[in-house]
Amino acid sequence: MITYLKERKHYEDRYDDITISVCRSQERICVDAFHEAKKKLKPLTGKYKDRDPVHELKRAVNLHYYFMVEWTAGERWEKRDTEIQKMMAVDEAKDEQIANARLSSEPECMHCGKTGLRIISKDLMHRGEHYKHDDPEEVLIMLECPACKKRSAYWEDGEVWERLTTKCPKCRAVMQETTRRAAKVITTTYSCPDCNHTYKDKLDLNRPKKPEEKPDPEYENDKKRFCLSDEAGKKYLEARRNWENAQSVLEEMKERQDNKDVYDAVKEMKKPKIAELTPLLSEPLQKAGYTEFHLDKPEIGRDVYIGFSCLDSKSDREDYDSRKTLKKLVEKTLEDTNWRLMSDGISYRLGYLNGRIRAYESEEDLKNLVTTSKKIKPKRKTATDSANAYRMKDNKGRDIIL
Repeated sequence: MITYLKERKHYEDRYDDITISVCRSQERICVDAFHEAKKKLKPLTGKYKDRDPVHELKRAVNLHYYFMVEWTAGERWEKRDTEIQKMMAVDEAKDEQIANARLSSEPECMHCGKTGLRIISKDLMHRGEHYKHDDPEEVLIMLECPACKKRSAYWEDGEVWERLTTKCPKCRAVMQETTRRAAKVITTTYSCPDCNHTYKDKLDLNRPKKPEEKPDPEYENDKKRFCLSDEAGKKYLEARRNWENAQSVLEEMKERQDNKDVYDAVKEMKKPKIAELTPLLSEPLQKAGYTEFHLDKPEIGRDVYIGFSCLDSKSDREDYDSRKTLKKLVEKTLEDTNWRLMSDGISYRLGYLNGRIRAYESEEDLKNLVTTSKKIKPKRKTATDSANAYRMKDNKGRDIIL
């Protein structure tokens, strides 16, 4: 009976073989791209006109080699233990599936009809002729009859296994097969019972064996280069963290440079303290006929919220107009600050009005306020190219601009 789960070294070797193959492929892309780009080299122009184009090309390719080859080797090292465990788990699950497979009822011999059949093998196979590669495998149980010594096969759910049949190429009827063997040549004759079409198929077991594959002379050297040691793997992780941090800093600097007007507006935005809100709001409200402006106790958590209230001193101003006027006044007064009227708006009852305002403090929130109120559109990232850029193809055929 087949056992799928192997020693861990078997999976380690499999994983390392894939790592070497992937890194070799990436390395080949870089080398081929370098030679192809070198044929098309032209003198550099502009501020780079005094530089050697071959030297600059090498610098560009070396940088890309680092990310395509050395970076890939580092990623493969990082995932190695996890992927090996996954491979082992898959094979272990197959062994468990076979071990747990049982026939739901005792079958009869397909040939003599007797019972007491003995299990001689269990195998994982795909059921049916037109299965897909990712279809689950099922257990096929082979049994031998102690009476007639012939064998029968059943799927674990009790369904009889049906051998694949050959259909007539002319009328699609099932062909009858007869097999004869002479020395190491097996001849199978196929005969159609409907249209009498026949043909023969020979299997010659005397074929010469394929020559043994010669050992790969560069395998061990490439294994040292691409299958990183733990020490080299830790250096890769540190280098990757440094690179990611540097990228983050550069992207932030570029974003700030591209959106300088937004950040300048954030810097210039007034950010009144809570104690400054009363004089800030009460004066324009007083002029518009709203008296006894009062701030509630602040609600301080992740954000700061403050309720406020006032009285409408104009007796002829109706509910809707009073709320609408106060809302416009508060919004206009706070427009150049980091405070905003809450979305629940203004409430009105018998000339008593109240609402809530909120403080925005994070830089991202302040940027959103600026882009909304000042109508400043932040610039989007754009891909840059130049006439002197070098291009290469990656393993998916996509252009790489260096």
